[in-house]
Amino acid sequence: MTKPWDGAQAQKFANNIYGTSKGKVREAVLWQQLSQRLLPQLPAGAPVLDAGGGQGQMGLRVAAEGHPLILTDLSEEMLAIAQQRAGEKMLSDRVRFLQGPIQRLDEHQLGQFDGVLCHAVLEWCEQPKPVLAVLADHLKPGGLLSLAFFNHQGAEMHNLVAGNFDNLGEAMTQAKTRRVRMVPQNPLKNAEVIQWLSDLGLVVEHQCGVRVIHDYLRDKSLQQSQLERLIELELAYCDKPLYRELGRYTHLLVRKPG
Repeated sequence: MTKPWDGAQAQKFANNIYGTSKGKVREAVLWQQLSQRLLPQLPAGAPVLDAGGGQGQMGLRVAAEGHPLILTDLSEEMLAIAQQRAGEKMLSDRVRFLQGPIQRLDEHQLGQFDGVLCHAVLEWCEQPKPVLAVLADHLKPGGLLSLAFFNHQGAEMHNLVAGNFDNLGEAMTQAKTRRVRMVPQNPLKNAEVIQWLSDLGLVVEHQCGVRVIHDYLRDKSLQQSQLERLIELELAYCDKPLYRELGRYTHLLVRKPG
């Protein structure tokens, strides 16, 4: 089970992730996947579940498109930020907030959804596969899951090009050798996650990488000075087979047959 963020951590997460160029790239790529691939396939006004939705960056954008949203998170502080943002966007009457782990979603008897989001959650879980089983249970037959997770291969490539040669393979998940704070404890291998999904009877319809260029730039100043162009290129290259495998995150659009 993941650990909740306290107030200081929640704010630090907001500043370090969503307040930076890497957060803007991540949000742009994920929104492209949602707006072009997931939302057009949902029935009009269909409720959506955002499991582990944190501060609501993606979920609230889905709600703004006319979909009632249930946003869950383990952290009370994260949910407070999401609630504040929902109020600012005049979406409070369209969003329900629930605190608690994904592993215990069944207790809320939410039923099944045409669309489920789960972004940047699995890599914080000690046992990610059971989380996928819960998400599958909350999908209607024919429903779609938007799944994003920290990519093991991308993390390893980043360490290689940075010269962190003692921080590869299993060392990336060990506290003694992990060098970067706020980095997920459990980067996941694409092929393994896809196999887990197949074991659950789910089908991957599309795969892309998130931040396939940004983190590998030699000149880091370009992350800011050329951000608009960088985002254009990220969107163009994110689903090309070679590049998608090296994204810092992987996004999968997954369907439950029905």
